[in-house]
Amino acid sequence: MQKEIHKLLIEWLYKINHNINWEIESSLEYVSSSLFSLYRLKLKTPIEFKNKSFKEFAIKWIKIELSKEMAETEFEGLQLLLNYRARVPFPVDVINKNQNALLIMEFIQKKGITSESKKDFILSLKNLYQHRNLNYGYDKNNYIGKLVQPNIETKSFLDFWWLSRIEPMMNIAIENGYFKNNEKNQLYKIIKNFLQEWRLEEDQARPIHGDLWSGNIIFSSEHAYLIDPSFAYSHPVQDFAMLELFGSPLSFSDYQQIALSCNFKILPQMIEFFQIYPLLVHVILFGSSYKPAIMNFINKYK
Repeated sequence: MQKEIHKLLIEWLYKINHNINWEIESSLEYVSSSLFSLYRLKLKTPIEFKNKSFKEFAIKWIKIELSKEMAETEFEGLQLLLNYRARVPFPVDVINKNQNALLIMEFIQKKGITSESKKDFILSLKNLYQHRNLNYGYDKNNYIGKLVQPNIETKSFLDFWWLSRIEPMMNIAIENGYFKNNEKNQLYKIIKNFLQEWRLEEDQARPIHGDLWSGNIIFSSEHAYLIDPSFAYSHPVQDFAMLELFGSPLSFSDYQQIALSCNFKILPQMIEFFQIYPLLVHVILFGSSYKPAIMNFINKYK
């Protein structure tokens, strides 16, 4: 498969510059794999593309039925984050051919987190969340992990959060035997009560990453790069809640600093509230070990 991917990349490189023998000038190496495989394309001769010079690319390989849409929505998400001045690996291009989708990005060498890269991460989030949008949601569906993430544009946060986030995942989880309909109904009442109590409808939607856990941040010595977005206009605490699930590099005081800078509300209880969505996603993707946290939340507040 690596040879096939390399062949597609050589064809792509020839389209950009056909005067160089890229079969000699390029090499491809496997880097890692979680849900999808990641490769590193090295060039002996730098290439100019979109007014930037590159010598290394990160290549995300997706091979599923909906690969075209998945790669393209992730590419678009990176572009949107970049437009909102969040730091991301520069999104270069997407290749769709022979049932393969290759997302091509600037390659970033991962290093340990430093005080400088943490400050850079916080700055990216401040830049992102200071923007507002008239509607919640997004104008097209995208993905979280391998799951389709519905996006309905609404004026109401309750409508967006229930119709585009909780209910679709809860329905899948019920079909798979993890929950019952009465637990779904209880969850809706809890969500409605909290949103009324916190008066979140009074704040406008903001652009968020949407899948912001520690594995989707690349720290270099001075910078922090956001990858694998599940972009939408939502509430920033959704990102904080995801971070808290799997070892956040930030403290609650850091979250408060970001919220104060961008003029939105954060309460400790909101972290628990917004974690229900990623927990539902993990139940569907990885099984029942994530179910008790959801049931504890329902039983605590029903």
